[in-house]
Amino acid sequence: MPELPEVEQVRLSLGPHVDGKTILGVRLDLPKMVHYPAPEVFAKAVQGAQITRVGRRGKYLTLHLADDRYLLVHLRMTGALLAGKKGDPEPPYTRLAFFLSGDENLYFTDIRTFGVVELLGQDDKRDPGYEALGPEPLSPELTAEYLRQLAKGKSTVLKAFLLDQSHIAGLGNIYADEALFAAGIRPTRRVNRITKKEWQQVVDGVNQVIAQGLRNHGTTFRNYQDANGEMGDNVKYLQVYHRKGKPCFRCGTPLVQIKVAGRGSVYCPHCQK
Repeated sequence: MPELPEVEQVRLSLGPHVDGKTILGVRLDLPKMVHYPAPEVFAKAVQGAQITRVGRRGKYLTLHLADDRYLLVHLRMTGALLAGKKGDPEPPYTRLAFFLSGDENLYFTDIRTFGVVELLGQDDKRDPGYEALGPEPLSPELTAEYLRQLAKGKSTVLKAFLLDQSHIAGLGNIYADEALFAAGIRPTRRVNRITKKEWQQVVDGVNQVIAQGLRNHGTTFRNYQDANGEMGDNVKYLQVYHRKGKPCFRCGTPLVQIKVAGRGSVYCPHCQK
């Protein structure tokens, strides 16, 4: 699933293609991806709307419209928003097509069809997941004290705690593994056993790996691509994720993969305590 760096790269690459463009029409090849309002209402409601800017919060993209409404998009596992020249073949796995003014259209592609889009801001409807998002990495709100207070009275394992989007917005499996390696802490540690110093290590680790992912335009293994169809380079810099059994770059110990909160988690048994 695209995480914060990948979705931010989509935002950056998508803006030049859609800012100021008017939605002339929509084709819904897979109506179930429209979660609100009803697909036929959605198609009529966005026709004629002008896109003013592309935003992002956590793993969500927001396409803001001139009348204060917005399209809320979650790419989920394999979704992508791709710009394409009019007259060129549409991208494979196109599920929704937005026909725009100008010489390009916008395509929502998705191999596994878990991606979703909603039209919000026209009534009291809100997306609970979006509204519940916690602070983002690299923001002043994400501090060691914030996490320490949040963890009080909990015995959750640390990896599961970090993946909760209401705790930290935008962090997923790849960057959680990488952050915990950078922090030197095992994913199975209980949050009620983490010290003040270790919480600071967690924050520093999260910020470090997210900043690296942003610099490298995200991590591509199979499906992730930005609005230009380009892949991210961050896979070259991963320390533990997807490296089960390979030697740790720091100490040479074979990396171990376990299941934590239902997710595959890779760590170094020597470097992480």
